[in-house]
Amino acid sequence: MNTTTATDPVLDPSQAPPPPGPTLRETPAVLRRAQRSVLGVTTELAETYGDVSMVRAGGQNIVFLRGADVSRHVLVTAQDRYTKPSLFQLFRPALGEGLFTSEGETWRRSRRMVQPLFAKRHLAPYADHMAAAATRALDRWEAEWPTAHEIDVDAEILHVGLDTVGRALVSHDFSADAADIERGLANALHEIGAMARSPGVMVGQGMKHVGAVRAARLTTPRRWRRYVADADAMDQRIVEVVDQRIRDGHGDHDDLLRLLMETEDEEGGGTLSRRQVIDEIKTFIFAGHETTAHGLSFMQMLLAENPDVRDRLHAELDEVLGDRVPTVQDAARLPYLEACFNEAMRLYPPAWHVPRDAAEDDVVGGYRIPAGARIMVAIWATHRDPAVYPEPDAYRPERWLDDAQKSRPRFSFLPFGGGRRACVGQGFAMLNAMILGAMISQRYTFERTTTGPIELGASITLRPLHGIPMRPERRTSRRPGTDSATNGAGTT
Repeated sequence: MNTTTATDPVLDPSQAPPPPGPTLRETPAVLRRAQRSVLGVTTELAETYGDVSMVRAGGQNIVFLRGADVSRHVLVTAQDRYTKPSLFQLFRPALGEGLFTSEGETWRRSRRMVQPLFAKRHLAPYADHMAAAATRALDRWEAEWPTAHEIDVDAEILHVGLDTVGRALVSHDFSADAADIERGLANALHEIGAMARSPGVMVGQGMKHVGAVRAARLTTPRRWRRYVADADAMDQRIVEVVDQRIRDGHGDHDDLLRLLMETEDEEGGGTLSRRQVIDEIKTFIFAGHETTAHGLSFMQMLLAENPDVRDRLHAELDEVLGDRVPTVQDAARLPYLEACFNEAMRLYPPAWHVPRDAAEDDVVGGYRIPAGARIMVAIWATHRDPAVYPEPDAYRPERWLDDAQKSRPRFSFLPFGGGRRACVGQGFAMLNAMILGAMISQRYTFERTTTGPIELGASITLRPLHGIPMRPERRTSRRPGTDSATNGAGTT
C-alpha cells in the first residue's frame, strides 16, 4: 500500500503520477460492490491503495480520499480548485437558494448574515425550546408505550428531533405533521439519490447545455415529478409559518425565524428577502433534525451493545442532572455524553462523504488529479483510519475525553464537513444532541430486539435503511445529594 501524504513536495501536476486504483478489468466488480455497499468500497479502496485512489468509470475519473491531510487540502488549502458538483442543483426544488445549494455572492452574503445567528449568545433560548419539545415527547412515550413494546427508535427520535428543531427555528409545533414531513423528506432524499445515480443524469450533468436538473427531468421524469411534489408540500408548510409571522409580528417569539427576518448585512446593507428566509428555514430543518436524530439513534444502539459505556453515561447524568431538565449551561457539564455522541458520529457520520469536482489539474497526496475528476472526500473511511483510530470499528467514547482528541489531526473527524462550507449550525446541532440525548437517557434504556449489523442507507446522508428496532425500558435515576430513587427526568 502506498502511504504518500498530502505534504509531499510534488507540486507540478505534469510531474506527478496518477493515483493508484483498480484496473479497467477490475473496475466493473468494484462498481458492483459499490452498488451494494458504497461505504465498504471507500474503506476497501483506502486499505488497498492508500489515502488517494482513483476509479475510472465510463469516462469519469472518481478520486477517493481518506485521511486528514488530503481532506484538508481539498476542503481548505486548495478549496478554490474544487467546486460543488452540479448534482447539488437537484436540491434546489427542495431547498431553494439556501446555504446548502447557493453559490458565489448569494452564498457569501447569506453565510455572512446567518453565521452570527448561531453564536453562543443565541443558544440559551434554543435550549429552552428543545427541552420543552423533548419533555412533551417523553411524556407521550410514557403514556403510550406498553411494557416490552418494540419500537423503531430511529423513527421515534426523528419525530422528537423535528419538533425540537421546529420549536427552536420557528416556534412552531410540527408534531401533528411530523409523519408527513418526515415521509416527504425521506422520499425527496430517496428520489434525489436515485436520480443522481441514474445513467442519464450521470452523463447529462457534465454536458454544458444539459446539467443535472434538465437531465433528471428528461431521463427520470416520474421520479422528478414525485420529488417536486414532495418538495412543494414541504415548501408550503414553511411558507405558511413565515407569512403568518409577517402578518402577526414576532410577539414574544425568541427563535431563529425572528433573527433571520431582523438581521442586516453589515457589509452591503439590507435584510434577507422573504424567499431567502423561507429557503434558509427549509435548509436548517432538513439538515438540523436529521443530523441529530440519526446520531442519537445510532448512539442508543451502540449503548445497548456496550452496557459498561451505558452505565457510565447514566452515572454522569444522575450525578449532574438527577431528574432535572438540562439547560444550556449543563451541556458543558456532560463530557461523557458528548463523547458518546461524538463516537457515534465517528462510526456513523451523518454526512458520509463530501463530493467535489476538480476545476483544474492539482496534486493531492503526491498524485496528479486531472481537471474534471469527481472527488469523494470519504468521511466514512477517514473516521475508520486505523492510523488515527486504533481498533476503528470499536465504540470507544474515551477517544474524546481529556487530551486524547488533541493528539489527532483536526481533519480526521468531519461529522459536519470542513472548510468554509462546513455546517454553519453545528453548534445548534450539538446543543440539540446534548439536551435531547440527556433527557432520553435520563428516562430510558433501550435494548436491541435484533442481532447483527443494521442495514445502512448511504445516499445524501447516512441513515438506518429499515430503522433500528429496540425495546425501551423505563429507568430510575437519583437526585444529586439524595439516597432515594426517582422516576426520571421531566416529572417535577
